[in-house]
Amino acid sequence: MLCTTGYFAVLILLAVVVIDASLLQSERVGNVHQQPASVRYTDDYGLHPTHYVALTHDRSRIFGRHQGYELYAGVSKDLFYGHFVHLDFVGAVAIKFVSWTKEGVRVRFTSGHEVFVPARYFVGGR
Repeated sequence: MLCTTGYFAVLILLAVVVIDASLLQSERVGNVHQQPASVRYTDDYGLHPTHYVALTHDRSRIFGRHQGYELYAGVSKDLFYGHFVHLDFVGAVAIKFVSWTKEGVRVRFTSGHEVFVPARYFVGGR
């Protein structure tokens, strides 16, 4: 009986851990950075929408475990729809510097890492 109870408890704990890992919550880290007026991207319709870049921190919903960071680039200021780059950084990270060019956006983080996202990945709502 004790052995069965132990197996049952392990199965429940395993189920909770698996569910926790699959239910993520994202929170924005720092500011949303807007492209400067001096840089313009033309979408598929010939329009020149403003683009944004931001960092989000993904955590599990139940235990709040670190699941990673995502760099967002796109036209949605609320980070709803655009291009996301998963980052496997560990520890506290924030955006330190953003450089926009017609080729894309370069983001440097407080951790020393640097990521370049080509414009073709985020222009046009991709």
